[in-house]
Amino acid sequence: MPTRYAAFFLAALITFSGNGAQAAQVPPPGTYGQAMGWYKRAAEAGDADAQFSLGIILESGLRGAPDPAAAAVWYLKAARQGHVKSQYKLGLLYYQGRGVKQDLAQAATWYEAAAEGGSAEARYNLALMVERGQGLKRDPKRAVKLYEQAAAKGINQARLSLSLLYNRGRGVERDPVKSLMWLELAIAGGLTGYDSLHKKMLNSMPEDEVEQARAMVKARTD
Repeated sequence: MPTRYAAFFLAALITFSGNGAQAAQVPPPGTYGQAMGWYKRAAEAGDADAQFSLGIILESGLRGAPDPAAAAVWYLKAARQGHVKSQYKLGLLYYQGRGVKQDLAQAATWYEAAAEGGSAEARYNLALMVERGQGLKRDPKRAVKLYEQAAAKGINQARLSLSLLYNRGRGVERDPVKSLMWLELAIAGGLTGYDSLHKKMLNSMPEDEVEQARAMVKARTD
């Protein structure tokens, strides 16, 4: 069985495990062990996708007790091959200090790599670190750019962060119109818990500015 095929085979087994009608599609337990062996072979042969998936299995405990330290080993192997999801996961582990010694500089390095590879989540997390000066130099202007990139990919928390930065004038010139625009985009995207802030902003702004903000929202969502 080709190693890449084996990786996808086990992924399918995991995907279909669960309750209801899907459970009938799951092979007997012995098949899992065999598939796991092929999966590990794929990872050991250098398949980055298999290495990442093996890391997910180990970190989440799908095949036993969670083992973030072992997961970090496989994420690192895949991340060094340019596997974006592994780079992001490695950044998370270093930031949280799970499975590895907490190292904010390493977290920023791997978030940076994943962000360059197109990960919107990595761009958002990197923006937070840049804004706060965690693991690298504080740079509010760069944080705004990263938030904008993440927001453009649908990350609601990035939209909220931009709203707050434009409201306070941090890293950008204060702009209530853009602040309202980003908040309403976040709310439209499903963000909850900010009704009072939204109401306060509406009550503090002239009607023409509110209309301008909503026209900007419409232009971005049409």
